[in-house]
Amino acid sequence: MTWLPKSVVCLSYYDRFRFRSDAFAALVLTLQTFPLAIAIAVATGVPPIYGVLCAAIAGLLASVFGDSKIRVTAPNVVFVAVASSIVAREGILALSLSTLSAGVLLVFFGAIGLGAGIRMLPRPVVVGFSTGIAVLVVSQQVPALLGIGSQIVADPVPRAALMLIRYPGQIEPHAIILVFSTLILITACRRARYIPTSLVAITTGALLVKFGHFPVYTIESLFGSDLMSFRIHLAGAFRLDLLGSILAQGFAIAVLVATESYQAMGLAAKLTGERFNSNGELFVQGGVNVACAFAGGLPTSGVSSHTFDNARLGAQTPIAGILQAVFLVVSLLLMAPLFRFIPMPVISVLILSSVFSMTNWKEVLQLIQVPRIEAAAWVATSLLTIVTDLPIAIAVGMLIGMFLYIRKKPAILTKAAPGTSHNP
Repeated sequence: MTWLPKSVVCLSYYDRFRFRSDAFAALVLTLQTFPLAIAIAVATGVPPIYGVLCAAIAGLLASVFGDSKIRVTAPNVVFVAVASSIVAREGILALSLSTLSAGVLLVFFGAIGLGAGIRMLPRPVVVGFSTGIAVLVVSQQVPALLGIGSQIVADPVPRAALMLIRYPGQIEPHAIILVFSTLILITACRRARYIPTSLVAITTGALLVKFGHFPVYTIESLFGSDLMSFRIHLAGAFRLDLLGSILAQGFAIAVLVATESYQAMGLAAKLTGERFNSNGELFVQGGVNVACAFAGGLPTSGVSSHTFDNARLGAQTPIAGILQAVFLVVSLLLMAPLFRFIPMPVISVLILSSVFSMTNWKEVLQLIQVPRIEAAAWVATSLLTIVTDLPIAIAVGMLIGMFLYIRKKPAILTKAAPGTSHNP
């Protein structure tokens, strides 16, 4: 099949009306996603500038070369658990190399035609990954939510439990005030279409710290005051001792990128009626992650919530994604002076809000009512994701998925083709 990006197709009928719709959708969506890009970067353990730059690069490349009019590609909260673990154990260089290897693997998967195979992963397994990752990310945010600490650690679940048991007296009241205020703001404005709630939250929090002198941990507490310096970490020396870990983490990231991107593309197809090439999407997302490896190292994928908002705001073509990349860079330059004052409790609330929108809780409730074997697959995948390294959980989860798929398709193995005789 000849590959023709949607950005090229749409140019044949592009007009002033579509440009206005795309520009408006891009501006409003930028105001909503800009704070989340900062929050994902900080929760991962890298400076906020890397999150914004990766979001801009991913949005630009995926829109220019992608196979969808409205799908949005950006840093995804689903990667926070694996990416923060890599940074805590081995540093930003290892994260950049892992993202690079994930991009190369995705291109390879697309070249050998694995797109359809990855799309056939059973839902209990995919939801199991999401559920386990949600538990890990929520546990990671507990210290910052309570104002106890801001350090990113590799094993968030034991640390969160330990802090709740041993340090309840060290909870910072100002952090609790910020958490509840942000939650109320997000809940009250959830149905508002054009209000950038997250941007209002981080701006208000930063102003309270700067002028109200709230004694809480901030982004500056984690990274220092020089938050706008940029370094290409892949320019550092390659460490052979990291090779095994990098390949394993890269494989896990690649599988998550593929599953999340297919969900976003499926939503876009449902909203617009367009069709997409599974292997082509792997090529695009692979190339995007290779580029992001040189811009801070954050993994990126198609994001269903951003894609839905993009359509809801009236985006017509991939030009909206290109304009969003421009607006993200402009927002970075305008908001940079406030970065160091942004409170960690507010960052944590934004991450939790994104986690709860990421996980399809209705689907989780439905899994309780499915046949026992599928419910067991969901439970097993969730527990593996929580208690083991993510590459191991991904590998075992894919084996479970293969078992469920074969079990559901016995006709493939036992029935002869139509029109032929069956010999026992």
